[in-house]
Amino acid sequence: MAKSPVPATKTTTDKSQKPSITTIKKATCKTLSGKSTLTYRIGIDDASTLYWQVLANSGSGHHSTQWLKFSEIERVLNSWVKDSPLSSIALRGLYSGRSSNSPGFLAACLVKEGILSPVADDGKRHYQLADLKPFLAEMQKLMSAHSKPGKAKPKVKGKAAPRMSKGKTPTAPSK
Repeated sequence: MAKSPVPATKTTTDKSQKPSITTIKKATCKTLSGKSTLTYRIGIDDASTLYWQVLANSGSGHHSTQWLKFSEIERVLNSWVKDSPLSSIALRGLYSGRSSNSPGFLAACLVKEGILSPVADDGKRHYQLADLKPFLAEMQKLMSAHSKPGKAKPKVKGKAAPRMSKGKTPTAPSK
């Protein structure tokens, strides 16, 4: 059996410290098989570090919902042998000891975001790393929009509707 071009690696996040992550994008995509729909989120922590989470699957396949640092995903993808098509197996090390569906589900999300692109006409689920610049530019815009202070809602002028109080019957307005 041929060796995988990249050895399995574990994500180096300390599980005792869960970062506070704010979602900046929530989206859906089809699984690689096209049989079900995945919901995923992209978020940032207080230091603007990007994170990725596969949140839900409309099918019956179980998966990990842990947040992954995008830098870890990027490291794994960049360490793959150049000019060699990759499959979801390349992402297995990110989910050490987790469901075997998780790498494939993450790969489907990466395809949807344009990070991975299918290898033309190979008839299999093989991908290549695409240009990350468009994805990173979009994330930068989302992070910028997220960090801008929101405008205060304008006060609504006008008369408030009469309120009902417990035990009292409302009266009709007089003419």
